[in-house]
Amino acid sequence: MLNRGLRQSLFVLVLALHLIVLSTYTILRYQRSTPTETYPDHILTEADPFAKPLSPGPLPASLIEKSERLLLNQNYKRFNKQQKSADKKYILPRVPCPLLPPNLVGRVTADLFSYEMHEVEEHLANSSIQLGGHWSPPHCTAHYRVAIIIPYRNRDMQLRIFLNFMHPFLQKQQIDYQIYLVEPIEKIKFNRALLFNIGFREALKEYPWQCFIFHDVDLIPEDDRNIYSCPPEPRHMSVSVNTFNYQLPYRGIFGGVSAMTIKQMEAVNGFSNQYFGWGGEDDDMSARVITKYRISRYPASIGRYRMLRHRPDTPNSNRFTFLHLGTGLMNHDGLSNLQYDVVSIDKKKLFTHILVNYNETLIKASVADLVKKKKKPH
Repeated sequence: MLNRGLRQSLFVLVLALHLIVLSTYTILRYQRSTPTETYPDHILTEADPFAKPLSPGPLPASLIEKSERLLLNQNYKRFNKQQKSADKKYILPRVPCPLLPPNLVGRVTADLFSYEMHEVEEHLANSSIQLGGHWSPPHCTAHYRVAIIIPYRNRDMQLRIFLNFMHPFLQKQQIDYQIYLVEPIEKIKFNRALLFNIGFREALKEYPWQCFIFHDVDLIPEDDRNIYSCPPEPRHMSVSVNTFNYQLPYRGIFGGVSAMTIKQMEAVNGFSNQYFGWGGEDDDMSARVITKYRISRYPASIGRYRMLRHRPDTPNSNRFTFLHLGTGLMNHDGLSNLQYDVVSIDKKKLFTHILVNYNETLIKASVADLVKKKKKPH
């Protein structure tokens, strides 16, 4: 009996030892086959929550969006670095933006308070606006590269309101844009159309813009569905303005805010350079456009603008002389005979300021003989 009990005890002991050895072997083999990630202490910090392994379970939508944007930004930085090594000047992310910007709401109300410029800059400090007023979507490739050209003189209050509103407005539309302010030196007459031509020419020297928005600084859009882009036909954008009771004054109007491609501008030889003082240049441009294209417009409910208050400008007494010539000067006056000198180009935080000089006498003399030939007798 004793020997039999002893044999049973030994059998149980041996069996237990086998089980312990087998369990230990299995655990060690599993640990070796399972890779483990280690995170340095400087990465696992509260300041960088996306560097930590995410806990299982569903993630909040906002966290997913932030994670995706972080990944896209990292990929873009890596791509940007590779492209710079190949000496490429213009870098764009590879991911296309949605055709319909997702954050548009329709009717918007502008803050018309005239903040100081430093307050506007502080307000937009986190908007990723590059020096010179250039912005592009950080997480996708914009469908439109748009230069905003503004002829400017003595409109400081309107400018501050414009910048404070327009940067967020344009960023919601996910376009690649830059704001250019073109200003003549003191003691020479203001020529809005000539400044448009200069802005067009100078902007193309620094970036491959596709679309140009010729914009008065005192007009503020009231609907973000008014996309700042260029369709196949030149677009008159400021269709309904509050000072005209939100009605189109006349069918041929092309003033206020208008959009044209490079091809369209070159097809009509740009704006006329002959309109010194206020008035006439928009109707002249309208006449040029309709010789080659039709004027396109958004519905009045979308192309709404508010005009900021300003002192009335001095009318151009000679504007009717050139308007009566119709399109007779189109092939000789405009981009083809543009004369000016750039005094300075200053990259401000929210816009690019181009200060220019031009000689009114020389500009008028360049077409004087043609005007005499085409001028109709009264």
